[in-house]
Amino acid sequence: MAPEPPDPRGDGSADEPVPPDLGRLVELLRGVSAARDPRQVLRHFAEALHRGRHLGGFVSVSRRGLGDGEYRVTRRLLTDEDESIESGNPWRDAGRLPVHRGGLIAEMIAGGGPRLRNGLGAVRDAVLGPDAERFGSVMAVPLFDGGEPLNWALQLRAHDQPFTDEELREALLQGNLVGGNVRLVRLAEQIREAAAEQDAEVERIGKIQRALLPERLPDVPGASLAVMYQTPAAAGGDFYTVRGLGVDGLDRGRAIGAWGLVVADVSGHGPAAAVVMAMFQSILMAMPVEHQATAGTACAFLNEHLCSKRIEGIFVTALVAGYNPDTGVLRYARAGHPLPMVRRQHGDGGVEVLDLRGEGGPPLGVMPDAAYPTAEFRLQAGDALVLYTDGLEEARSPAGRFFGRGGIERALADCSGEADCLVETLRERLAEHEAGARAGDDQTVLAMTVRATGDAATGGGAAGGP
Repeated sequence: MAPEPPDPRGDGSADEPVPPDLGRLVELLRGVSAARDPRQVLRHFAEALHRGRHLGGFVSVSRRGLGDGEYRVTRRLLTDEDESIESGNPWRDAGRLPVHRGGLIAEMIAGGGPRLRNGLGAVRDAVLGPDAERFGSVMAVPLFDGGEPLNWALQLRAHDQPFTDEELREALLQGNLVGGNVRLVRLAEQIREAAAEQDAEVERIGKIQRALLPERLPDVPGASLAVMYQTPAAAGGDFYTVRGLGVDGLDRGRAIGAWGLVVADVSGHGPAAAVVMAMFQSILMAMPVEHQATAGTACAFLNEHLCSKRIEGIFVTALVAGYNPDTGVLRYARAGHPLPMVRRQHGDGGVEVLDLRGEGGPPLGVMPDAAYPTAEFRLQAGDALVLYTDGLEEARSPAGRFFGRGGIERALADCSGEADCLVETLRERLAEHEAGARAGDDQTVLAMTVRATGDAATGGGAAGGP
């Protein structure tokens, strides 16, 4: 005795078997939904039609950009044994596909509407070739795009298998539903292509932007330098530089060498920020000597020129400083930028992190004629100066907690005080804090550890910059 079929619901009901045509429809929909290329959509459609309607052949053609009576073949499937033959991509390679004229196909697509023809006699068609003799029925289904029949699906059967009007209506509806999906997939493909092109362009901008940063940091007498620069995008808006000054610019014009230190941050990030950063760098490099008298006059010069560019919605924060290794004096001005920090090692081994105070001015490029006061601090041997952009303070953990100024202070207190150690410790602590989360802004740190000042730093002579 045969076993009873399973009754999972316990109510005596049972699922009906899935009809073969429904299974083919599910297979078609699954394939179409996963397609990333419009040709894949058409391939699934053609193969489903060939199996489900017992077709003897299938040809898809495109009339996009062609004159009356002209067409290009984009797919051909003529026998049950043949594999689908793709002639090319009609969207991307249209110019490479041969243009056909005349024959049965040209007759069927003339007029722009659906057509059905049974009882074909002797057929001559260059595309169908010798296989044309096997076919006795043909349906031509227009696939509309923007209201125009730009693509066509031609379905063929043997002499003893005529098409019906109902099949033509069904094919017209199915074909144009698939055609709508083709357009959506093509649009998605175009968006991906445009995004890839944009990404490549941003990468090129990023390479140019990074080339504007110092290739290596200079040797400042009596000090060591290190830097961290990282951006979440291919192109960023942070900037840093350390450069020797021919006169003691940024240090009230004394006739001894000085070094300019600049860290800046363009609002936002990405290509626009990178372009403004390049503009900022060119203004900085072109600054006349008379505007380098103090850090404040340097900021005023930068602000004047950025305001004159009238870049709507974009500004630059900056910390501009002049360091004199002969005296250890640091003079600095802030334009809407985070305050610098100094890590100081005491004789008893204790470590103190000092916030350098001083009234600042607004970000550059916002208020013409803004004033930028210059503040002063004397660095001692063993001190480490840290300049940074706000991307450090604003770095978030996965839970949304900011790294903050406190995170920076703790990292500075936990390292040896050497510039390299300061930068690497900050990099590691940031990575631990973000725990794999993508940074929301560029992050830059410029650290300078003072090993000696005065004659011990400069060798007893002037330390003129390049």
